[in-house]
Amino acid sequence: MGDNWEEDSHLRRVLPLGGRLPVAMVAACPFPANRGTPIRIQQMSEALAALEYDVHIVTYHLGTERPLPGVTVHRTPPVRFYRNFGAGPSYTKLFMLDPLLVCKLLSVVRRHRIRVIHAHHFEGALCALVVKKILGGVQVIYDAHTSLQDELLAYDFPMPAFVKKAACGLLDPGVPRWCDHVISVSERLAAFVVSTGVPRSKVTVIPMSVNRRDFTPQPAAEAREALGLGQEPLVLYTGNLAEFQGVGALLRAFASVCAKDPDVRLVIVGAPTSTYEEMARGLQIDARVTFAGERSFDEVRTFLSAADVVALPRDNCVGFPLKLLNYMASGKAIVAFEGGAPNVLEHGRNGYLVANGDEQGFGEGILTCLRDHGLRDAMGAGAQESASRFDVDAMAENIAALYDNLRLDGRPHHETGRA
Repeated sequence: MGDNWEEDSHLRRVLPLGGRLPVAMVAACPFPANRGTPIRIQQMSEALAALEYDVHIVTYHLGTERPLPGVTVHRTPPVRFYRNFGAGPSYTKLFMLDPLLVCKLLSVVRRHRIRVIHAHHFEGALCALVVKKILGGVQVIYDAHTSLQDELLAYDFPMPAFVKKAACGLLDPGVPRWCDHVISVSERLAAFVVSTGVPRSKVTVIPMSVNRRDFTPQPAAEAREALGLGQEPLVLYTGNLAEFQGVGALLRAFASVCAKDPDVRLVIVGAPTSTYEEMARGLQIDARVTFAGERSFDEVRTFLSAADVVALPRDNCVGFPLKLLNYMASGKAIVAFEGGAPNVLEHGRNGYLVANGDEQGFGEGILTCLRDHGLRDAMGAGAQESASRFDVDAMAENIAALYDNLRLDGRPHHETGRA
């Protein structure tokens, strides 16, 4: 961009002459990929680029290349033996991929004179903080999607439990405190961050978002034919299959559904599936469960068009599951545990809520929605209406306002002009 810079204390005014505010998005995950964090980063980056930000995504070598209008993707050097697209930590990530990510981020920040690093999740924030320590003069915004204690302890990661707990005790309060500002995806997560000692003025709630234009209705029969599915009643789960997502509870609940209606089919979209395939065989429902594996976002939308009922079996979520917004935007009846729907679903209006841990009740909720077409359609319409509150363009405007109102020293100012 050249060295002729216009210096001003206002963050939006620290621009190359004639240029746009350069922002680095740190994606310590496969990117693009069909799950919550990478989808949030992609939506956010494309929407900010449409608002004339110069967005640079810094990420791992993993991901399917696809056009991202107005966005530049910078990848770490390839680690050819590592092709794990699954969620969760690994020692290869910690000791090889993340140091490479720091080096790439350092290079991008220097080359493009970046003053805002928007880092997602703990790994992204830690990498950004290292770069800030080396270079100085940048703001690090930490985009918090969940608490570490909610996820790390649930992952099958070969680390002693006391070490995991110690890491949660250090990083849950530490990362938001060390960063210049925190974005939380939910009020519940914001309250948790504040409870660790972070000032409330330092935390902005900007929920997950959905581009409702992506969910153009498709006839169910047409979608099922495209996917090779029959016309039996269809229940769907999509997304991460980590243990804390509650897929085991869903399978046990579905066993009770099959006992009363042996024609119902459950489709699970996501990976890895081996643990749950074995569980389905043990429950003797494997003939009624289809494991579709990892699918593209386009295919996921087709599965949603084909479904009668969608399931959200997680029973504790301080964040905001993106799959919930996809379910809502598709206009489907959602059966969920109360703890997995963070103040978004209202029983009987836009979802069917069940007490946490009541797997029998979850199965009854599925059957009720399958049998009562009027209730199912009404809840689906209510869910679709509720999705309008989480439009991706509104999210981008909120983030732009946050960028506008942060000075390089982290204090707010009152100008909100666009570049």
